[in-house]
Amino acid sequence: MKTAGIGFAPVRRRRYRALLVLAIGLAGAPAWAVEASVYLLTPTVTQGDREIDSHSGVSSSGPAVARESDSTLALGMGLTEHWFSELGLRYARVGAAGTSWDVLEWENVLALAEPGGWPIDVGVALEAEVPHQSAQGVSVRAGPLLQKDFYNIEVNCNVLFGHYLRTGEFTATQIEYQAQIKIRYRQPLEFGLQAFGNFASPTRAWAGYAEQLHRVGPAIMGRFLLPQERSISYNAAYLVGTTAHSPDRTLRVQVEYEF
Repeated sequence: MKTAGIGFAPVRRRRYRALLVLAIGLAGAPAWAVEASVYLLTPTVTQGDREIDSHSGVSSSGPAVARESDSTLALGMGLTEHWFSELGLRYARVGAAGTSWDVLEWENVLALAEPGGWPIDVGVALEAEVPHQSAQGVSVRAGPLLQKDFYNIEVNCNVLFGHYLRTGEFTATQIEYQAQIKIRYRQPLEFGLQAFGNFASPTRAWAGYAEQLHRVGPAIMGRFLLPQERSISYNAAYLVGTTAHSPDRTLRVQVEYEF
């Protein structure tokens, strides 16, 4: 027994040193903003529809990320049969810092065909974010939005490519994804599974798994019809992080008033 104890001690010391090096590396590396209020984009546009969009989220801390909460209030409209545009303001709180204006957002969705016109509904998202702190740099994102119906099941998969302009901290192109499987149960209640992630790190477009951001969890959503062709839609999810650069838990809620 004494010989075994002597033999295993160097192994334990090597493990502790490796964990210490990993912790120091994670603490010193810059990280993407978590955006607790992240939500799914869809390739559907209705001309003339106006909406007030509110989406909020709270995320706990993780091994390499701080606790964060943020909220966005936006106004959007279907400008044509194929073009939806939305402008919003996002407020955020990270760690122990106070809540402050974070980003001015401009979101655009282009539907390439009428729903059901192609085997898969296809759209394109074009987004720009102007931060309150100019040193962070303007960010732009674009990518395809895909949606397919299977009987009473709706599947969405989006891939967005983003980049920060005029900043030295975040030099890599972002490769993000949004995914959802939704079961149309009975309005105003539907449920499913959502996932959001980013394969990049601030310096690499495709980082190691531990440096990526991945969140997945159950979601509920639905729509309440109101008089005069108005409605209120809701969408909420509880997401669990799977990597060191993901928050352990995220609660996100989105409410839209369409008129």
